[in-house]
Amino acid sequence: LTMDNYKKINLEFLQSFTQNDNAQMAKYINMFLTLAPVSINTMKTQHECGDWNNLRTTAHSLKPQLAYMGIESLKETILRIEEYAGEAKNPEAIGGLIQTVEAGCNEAFVELRAVIEKIA
Repeated sequence: LTMDNYKKINLEFLQSFTQNDNAQMAKYINMFLTLAPVSINTMKTQHECGDWNNLRTTAHSLKPQLAYMGIESLKETILRIEEYAGEAKNPEAIGGLIQTVEAGCNEAFVELRAVIEKIA
């Protein structure tokens, strides 16, 4: 499985972690495709409610999932959400950061679904 065609994802870690076991890779990708949208929607709701503590926790739990899928472009963004929510500051900025995460994940979801089709 070559990664040259993908702009948002890099599955080197996942390939190494699963020892290139396509079934295992597909399982982890499908988990991410199921859980990440839920986390993003949860972050939106927590942002709207000003639930900063739980928003920080949700962002923190999404961080390793993004790393496993090699979505490096969102690393700083998710760290910023975690930091701002932890300090309950920059609520306007947090909204934009969540939108950035959602847009980036949506692009990654397309690529990950293509990977699943290749390896399934």
